[in-house]
Amino acid sequence: MDDAALAAERLRIYALQDGAVRARTLAFCLRIGLFDVLEERPLTSEELAERFGLAPRVYPTLLAFLAAQRLIERGPDGRWRNTPTASHFLVRSSPRYVGGRALLFDGFYEAIGHLDTALATGRPWTPAGQHDMFAGFSPEEQRWFAEGMLANAIHGGEALVRTVDFAPFRRLLDVGGGPGGYTIAILRAHPHMEATIFDLPGVDGIARENIERAGLGGRVSFATGSFFDDPLPRGHDVLLLSSILHDWEDDDCARILRACYEALEPGGTIVVTEPMLADDFTGPDHPSVSGLTMALLGGRNRTRREIAAMLEAAGFRDTWCGPLGEQNSTVTARKPQLRSNEGPVLDSG
Repeated sequence: MDDAALAAERLRIYALQDGAVRARTLAFCLRIGLFDVLEERPLTSEELAERFGLAPRVYPTLLAFLAAQRLIERGPDGRWRNTPTASHFLVRSSPRYVGGRALLFDGFYEAIGHLDTALATGRPWTPAGQHDMFAGFSPEEQRWFAEGMLANAIHGGEALVRTVDFAPFRRLLDVGGGPGGYTIAILRAHPHMEATIFDLPGVDGIARENIERAGLGGRVSFATGSFFDDPLPRGHDVLLLSSILHDWEDDDCARILRACYEALEPGGTIVVTEPMLADDFTGPDHPSVSGLTMALLGGRNRTRREIAAMLEAAGFRDTWCGPLGEQNSTVTARKPQLRSNEGPVLDSG
């Protein structure tokens, strides 16, 4: 490498080393509502410091950091305003808001300190892994999680409807559907469809708000429970698992998929979409980083081949693996048709 390339690579390594500081600073700005305020009106440096109670010694450094990250910019009048990127992704009223994800991950800071142990032992940082994490969420943390997942889901849902043809289906069961982002994207693209969102008690309130805001209240019903302990709603010809399996160990995934198999109508299709690794483990970037988070919590990001094998082990057939995605990848499969007085057989379609 020449000197310029070496310098660029050195800075890239610095960014890796500084990641925790960058993430926690962003979470701080989101928590105090800095981007929300700047969306309303630009402010001078002094006005920002006074508005948010920032110490005179350090606020210039904070502003320099946000400007260097291209999140705020200074206008000719000397006032700071959001960049289009911040307006798009970091203002709470934006439909593309992803700030909840940053706030949620800031709450994982203690867990991240146990990453070396998780990598060495393969065990989650709490005895029950995800079971402990979800059970321990406060109402505020549940909302942060839902807000972050909503933005991911809307983006992921828009990509999903370009990958999977939902036109043949009538009724969607969104298992662990959280804030409803995938359901919103799918139903917007297919006006003939209806959906049921199934998730833990307490999450459905956020989903109801989002569904009503999207104008889909008449086409979506809600059911609450645990996919480990409660039967899933019946009567659906397509079932969605979005970013569910990677949260759990293999045995738990097998239980989830068995419950999905039992609930899905014969001949129905299951759609699994979540971050997945390349078959040769060469990436992609986002699934590999999120996979390290899953290591802390007892889950893991898998390859498309691994997901397909798990679906087949649960009884599904006709697995199909979509292209490897930088955020999510998709695997589908079908539950065999049933004939009267016979076991399951594949239909001829």
